[in-house]
Amino acid sequence: MSRKPRDFTFSAPIVSADDPHANTIAAAVVAIEAQCGEREGWNRPSRLFTLRLLSGDRVETALYPEALWNPGGVNPADALSGLSSSLPPVPDLLLPADASQAPVCAVGFMFEGWMRDTTVPLPPAVEGLRQMGVRVNHLLPNRREVRLVHAVDLNQRTFHVKRQRGGEADVRVAGGRDDAAGPEGTVSIALARIMHAMRNGEQVIPGQPA
Repeated sequence: MSRKPRDFTFSAPIVSADDPHANTIAAAVVAIEAQCGEREGWNRPSRLFTLRLLSGDRVETALYPEALWNPGGVNPADALSGLSSSLPPVPDLLLPADASQAPVCAVGFMFEGWMRDTTVPLPPAVEGLRQMGVRVNHLLPNRREVRLVHAVDLNQRTFHVKRQRGGEADVRVAGGRDDAAGPEGTVSIALARIMHAMRNGEQVIPGQPA
């Protein structure tokens, strides 16, 4: 993934009949997972990226290397949360903005992780670790590896792609902010704050994209 226009060939569900730009962003997020995630394989580093709309339903992607926003090498979701921690929360009322006129129309994050069957109780020792704030899914024998792409546009619409290893991608688009719990919720909240700050002209992500 690099900073250049891309013609995305993967389609996504129609998000809004009134906002064709949302459909383009959704298709781009789906394509990023398919072409820059699934095609490149697993066990890849997390990737933070921005999108800019171009003419002809084209999208420019800009990738920010992990060394720029995670110099300490901590868990990527924690690094993203730290990057956004000093930013103000997104206001409840937000005037709609035209994505086609914005230098950045969406910010996204692609990362890999582990899922578990939440209907199965955790072993007591593992549950104790979880209650202490430790991530525990990778400790479980029935864990499932997943790749996730979360993105938030400048109007706070959220886009999610989830693919279990060896499976098909599941796409979800929400009209407003995401209240998911756990690491996914941490990422969504961080992206929402980062996107809102960038909408207001702030340079949130340090350095220059690759």
